[in-house]
Amino acid sequence: MDINHSRFLELIDEIEATFRVAEWHIGDVPLWPLARAALSHNFYRQRVGQQEKDWLSSRRRQLPARVLQAASYATTPLVNVWSSRRDLSHLIIWPRAADALFLGDGVFLDQVDGTWRDRLCQPIIETLARTGRSALLMQSGQLRGLRWSLPTFPANTIDHWSRLAAVALNLTKGPEETFPDHELFLKFLNDKTLWTYGLTKRELRRKAATVRATAYTLEQLLKIVRPTICFMVKYDLGVGHALALACRRRGVLSVDLQHNRQDGHEAYRWPSLPKRGYEILPAVFWNWTTEDCTAIDSWTKTMEQPWHRSLYGGHPQFAAWFDNEDLQTRTFDAKVRELCSAQAGEIHILVALQNLKGYYDQIWNALAALVERSPENWRWWLRRHPAAHRDGNEDAERLLSIRRPNVIVGEASSFPLPALLRHMDIVLSLYSGAAFEASLFGLQSIFLTAGARELFPRLIKSGKAEVIDDMASLEFRLASVRSRTKTPLMQPQIGEVLAQLKQMSIEYAELCRRA
Repeated sequence: MDINHSRFLELIDEIEATFRVAEWHIGDVPLWPLARAALSHNFYRQRVGQQEKDWLSSRRRQLPARVLQAASYATTPLVNVWSSRRDLSHLIIWPRAADALFLGDGVFLDQVDGTWRDRLCQPIIETLARTGRSALLMQSGQLRGLRWSLPTFPANTIDHWSRLAAVALNLTKGPEETFPDHELFLKFLNDKTLWTYGLTKRELRRKAATVRATAYTLEQLLKIVRPTICFMVKYDLGVGHALALACRRRGVLSVDLQHNRQDGHEAYRWPSLPKRGYEILPAVFWNWTTEDCTAIDSWTKTMEQPWHRSLYGGHPQFAAWFDNEDLQTRTFDAKVRELCSAQAGEIHILVALQNLKGYYDQIWNALAALVERSPENWRWWLRRHPAAHRDGNEDAERLLSIRRPNVIVGEASSFPLPALLRHMDIVLSLYSGAAFEASLFGLQSIFLTAGARELFPRLIKSGKAEVIDDMASLEFRLASVRSRTKTPLMQPQIGEVLAQLKQMSIEYAELCRRA
């Protein structure tokens, strides 16, 4: 599968330089970030060879299906209670006041001692608690009976009910709207034989109505919670855009927590910002590395006012895992060592699987053959993403069915990723973001598909990762791997980062008042 991500970025640059897309607005909802997300989705679908008629037919539901979906949206609170019936003590039915509000994506999780722990939000929440400050945690998506380690408010009720309200809102006369160059933009895409699904005025009005309705509901939530800072994961998905807008309306500092690579990712690359920025983008981007901060600064520092800015916060989860004396770290160190043999020269290979069924069975089958003939001192840790459905790795069925003493499957999927990274010698994946996290531990990664060059150019250029897409070369490369001491990247103290954010929140509230 050819991702060709650089071609998409070139397309975006050409559009922003040619058309006045930054001026598309419906009220205080800027439309270009929403349109760009739709354009990205269309571009990806075309690159993997899906036919437009098949794609559109899968999106156009018949009336009975739409009615059933509306009914399921209306009953979301009841579904949440039923899904959480075994753990009602951790279900927050009604929000409460808190110093900080958190929105997780419901995916970036670890299962620890039978409960789900938010990898990014929970370390910050625990730091706040140690200083006497409170937090309210929300999660996107369906709860699906998960047991949470912290009380959690399901954001899917806000999402679904707002979508129902948006249908009525879209039928009414909306606020003032502007669409300069829109027809020329559509012609430009048609001339390049690119899909325009989700990009017509009608569809953009529908998207804006959803953001407006959701932002209104989230404003009511902010009035109840009264936070000074709001943290979110994956602002460009779910209710993230609407939450950023609600925060801006209320003068609350919104902070996007980095969850994966940002190198070239379109959601973190806005070189053609309007003077007041985009109201549906977060005010602050919390970054894992100084290099990511520099990339964000390259476009935020062109603004007259700091509507968007970067922050070097480090990976919130990793501070404890870099501490050899931390109780949780020592506990998992012991569990991992129990699965290691006493063979001299043993190397540990982590294979990070992804939910990408339908495209990579040849690669996984070839890797399975390599695993089956590998030396006994090559210890393979085959790790499914902990939040992925089990059928999402059907391409790797042969690989996951291998039963050898040096192949570990179940435990590798149940341990937190950093618990494994502390002990690995190399990481393999198609193009998983685990490679970026591995680099923070001083680990090198190998990508098994050429498409990774498009997604991780900086990581590969720095020598922290490489692409090897044939098994003979991979086998030769793994034979050269030696167990060594890893040097993790030093991380900022979360408490010090929160002190910076507190000052930023004061400055941002004043900026919103003056606007």
